[in-house]
Parts: sequence; structure tokens; C-alpha cells
Amino acid sequence: MGFPAGIVELVDILSQMGVEEAVICPGSRNAPLMLALARHPKIHCYSISDERSAGFFGLGLVLANKKPVILCCTSGSAGLNFAPAVVEAFFQELPLLVFTADRPAEWIGQWDGQTIYQKELYGKHVKQFIDFQTDELHKPEFYLNVGMGAYQQACTEPKGPVHINFPISEPFYPGHGEKLPISSLPILSENDLVKLGEGAKTKSIDLHRYFHIKKANSILVTVGQRPYNKAENEYFSKLASLGIPVIGDATANLPAICQSNHDLILANEKLWPSLKPDLHIHFGKSFVSKRIKQFLRREKPNKSFLIHPNPIGRPDPFQSLTDVIPMDTLQFFLKFTWPGQETNPWEIFSQRISSIQEKFFNRPNFTELHVYNDLIKKIENTKASQVHIANSLAIRYVNWTSAHFSKTEVFSNRGTSGIDGCLSTAVGASQKTSELIISMIGDVAFHYDKNALWNQYVPNNLRIIVFNNGGGGIFRNLEGAKELPELEDFMETKQNLTAKNTCLDAGINYFSVRCFEDWDAIAHQFLSPGQKGYLVEIFTNSTDNADELKKYMDLFRA
Repeated sequence: MGFPAGIVELVDILSQMGVEEAVICPGSRNAPLMLALARHPKIHCYSISDERSAGFFGLGLVLANKKPVILCCTSGSAGLNFAPAVVEAFFQELPLLVFTADRPAEWIGQWDGQTIYQKELYGKHVKQFIDFQTDELHKPEFYLNVGMGAYQQACTEPKGPVHINFPISEPFYPGHGEKLPISSLPILSENDLVKLGEGAKTKSIDLHRYFHIKKANSILVTVGQRPYNKAENEYFSKLASLGIPVIGDATANLPAICQSNHDLILANEKLWPSLKPDLHIHFGKSFVSKRIKQFLRREKPNKSFLIHPNPIGRPDPFQSLTDVIPMDTLQFFLKFTWPGQETNPWEIFSQRISSIQEKFFNRPNFTELHVYNDLIKKIENTKASQVHIANSLAIRYVNWTSAHFSKTEVFSNRGTSGIDGCLSTAVGASQKTSELIISMIGDVAFHYDKNALWNQYVPNNLRIIVFNNGGGGIFRNLEGAKELPELEDFMETKQNLTAKNTCLDAGINYFSVRCFEDWDAIAHQFLSPGQKGYLVEIFTNSTDNADELKKYMDLFRA
């Protein structure tokens, strides 16, 4: 077939660098890519038809395995369908290697089938674009450098996606009995790989000008989205025990001693001046909470540090940034002996919040807020290793309840905060563990991404909780939106579907819940290991949910 030059070599060097998995979407033009990946002895391949779902499935693999994953698709609109996952990976700083097959250059713009403009398809949302010419034969060193460069670019801070586009000419398929060419690349030694890794390490930096940490009158530590890290959490716990407020959403995966009621504390704007810090230090990435951003934008600290090894640009969601310190979290902590603080006003206000919450949740009714509170308590008492929480109201409820996750790792697609791919990410992550993986998702997000279950990789350890309130309940809680006459027709995404038939198609068990008695009857079975995946659909009333949430929030605004 005259196999396209360099593809086998590129796949081989990426494998040697550490790539172990690829997600392949069926197609014709990408057949040489598929063959090089599927026949490589050290790369495990998944076949998923829907490119949008496949992209987020790959994202889930990266989150679970902490290693780069290859996405592979054919030419044309297929690559565009990877785009939501690619931009999510870019803003979450996750290493994806995106392979797109393409038509040869002479057929671009000639009305040829499945042909679009694929050069720099994802724009600024990839760290690097490589146009890999497969009709030019190069020396092995060329492919070695391209492969190592792409891998290092994806894995060097800030990590992120790299797009490699492959113009491929016909024929695509090997003849009967024809074998793929053998890679001509040398086998890298362990010493070679260690040296390559050393090149990407963060350099040490002189921090003498930041030593006024010891002189700060009050310090506020905020922690954005980040994976669970035991060593970092030990330091965050130490800071909290010293009286320094450490604040984070559920996506920060902080220990229980840290502050998680900040959104409710800040609901009362009269408290803001008394909480203004002298020094603010931020770790991790984005916040779900809007109020913490509004608070720091208004009550600007004298100094505000972002701790990040190598951020893209100068991200400043708090609009108060004074210094970027190019270090990772542990490096930064090891530089200082932190001063204690005599009083922590956040803790005082948090105790008041907890008292209000205790009275409120002791009188439950079957609305989403109470159901989420009950679910979190039950999940925390299981052996679930991860929860994947969808966007919109789902991730916000988790931050508002009195029950909190501290033993269960929390994931959410908060890089771009889109509705797409939430379930596919959970399905991808579920491939890497035998422990329970739980997806908490709204009905609109579920139906938007139910192709996540349209593959052969739906495992027995997957648990899905769908909140069916008839669609788009968050808009009933937004000031301005809830008064619009167009709310029901154009904002809420009204729908009357259920997940039952999707479960039948996917071969997973289905439960329907309409009251706490229904949930209590199946909770133990649902949260235990089983021979199939499970989905429970919890039906509530959208108007009742909004009324109950308003009543709850009003308790903290006074």
C-alpha cells in the first residue's frame, strides 16, 4: 500500500515516551493511523463512534491515569467534534495528543468529500500544531524529534493538548497479507527518558522578595480546581490548624478541616469588609463560586499571589493579582515557616452557617437540595473512589449542602464549564479502577451526552445519578432570567424524556425514584458492587426546587 511515511515511527516514539492508550473513532482516511495504533503491542486502544463523546472519554482516561492519551479521527467534521474536549483539556491543563487524518493539500478547497480546512483547526486552544507530511520520507532522527517534541509539549507545565494533522493519500488499506513497516527508531534507554524528563522540571527561583508573608496581618488561601493530592493536603491542613483560612469548592479536593462554606458566608455582603485579607495566595485553577471572585475584586488585598509553575498568560479571575510565582504547590510550601493567626473570622462565620444548615436539613422535603445533601452523606460512606459532577446546578448544589466530600475525589469539567461530555468523562475514568465511579448529572446534560453509553466500555463499576426536573432548572434561580416570559420556551430546555430506554440499550440496571422512601429502598444496592452498571433517575419538580433553594439562600443573606 506504500504505507504513509513516518506514522509507525511517530506512534512508536510516543509509546516509548509513555503513551499507553488511544481512543480511535472509526473512519477511512484515518485507517493508517488506526492500524499503527491498534497493532502497536504497548498501546491499548478503544473504539468509540461519536467523536464528541470519544474526546471526553479520552479526557477521563487522562484524569484517572495522569498520562497523555491519543485521540484519533478521520478527516472533515470529525476533528471539529473533538473540539469541546480539546478546549476543556486546554483550560484544565491536561495532556491530549489529537491525531486528525486529512486530505492532501491539493484537494483542500476543491469540493472533495470530507474535506475542510484542518490546519490549526483548534486555534489557540492547543499548545502546538504539527502538520505531519506523510508523503515525505525523512531520516529516523526527524520522527524522533517530532514525537519527543509533541510529547514534551503536551506534558510540560502548563500541560495541554497538541494537535497533529496527517494529510494522507490513497490507498489507505494494506493488501492481503501485507504487513506494516517496522519502526526504524532506536529504543530509548531509561537514562534517555530520565534526561528528557529533567529538561521539563521547574527551575528553582529566588523568593526573598516574597518573604513579607511573615509580616502579613491576615492571609487568605484560596484553592481552585485540582486533583486530590495527599502531600499538598497535609500542608493545607496545617495552615487551617494555624488559623489561616483555606477556602475551596468541592473541585479543590481539600481536607475536611478546610473551609467549604465560603459561598454561603459571602451571601451576606455586609460581612465582606471584615473578611478582607492583607495577603491572598491562590493555588489550583478555576473556582465554581462566583461570590469569592466578586469578593476579592471588591475587597482587594494588598498582595495577591498565583502559585503556578508556568501559567499561560497571566490568569487573574479575582482582578487583584500582584505576583505570579512560578513554582508548584509543594515547592512553595517548602520555602516557608508559616505564621499563625490568632483569629479566623471565616471559621467563626462558618460555625453560624453550620448551625443554620443543621436546622434546615433536619426538616427535609423531596427537593433537589435535600436529595443532594442525602446523596453526599451516603456516597462518603461507600468505597467510591471518584464522583464526576456535571455542570450547571449539579456542581453548585454540591457546594451549598451541609454534607461535603472529603474522602471521595471530585471531578468536574470546569475548564470551560460546558454541558457536553460530563458523562463521557466519567465513563472514560471508570476504565482505570474497579472501585465505584459515580456520575451526578442533570437530565439535560445526560440526554446531551447519552452517547457516552453507546460503546462497549460501560463497566460494572459505573453508577449514574440523573436528576430529572423536566429540564434546565438552573435558570429558575438566576436573577433576571427567572422573570423573563421566554424562560420556559427558550431557556429551560423543557423535556419529558426519561433515561429508561437508554439503560435498556446500554444493558445497565435502571431505577426510578420519586420520594425518599424509593431512594432508601435501593440506595444500598446502588452503592454496592454489582454485575452491571446502575442508573437511578430522581424525579423532582422544577418549581419546588427553585422555591426551596430560594428559601435556603435567604437564610444567609440577612
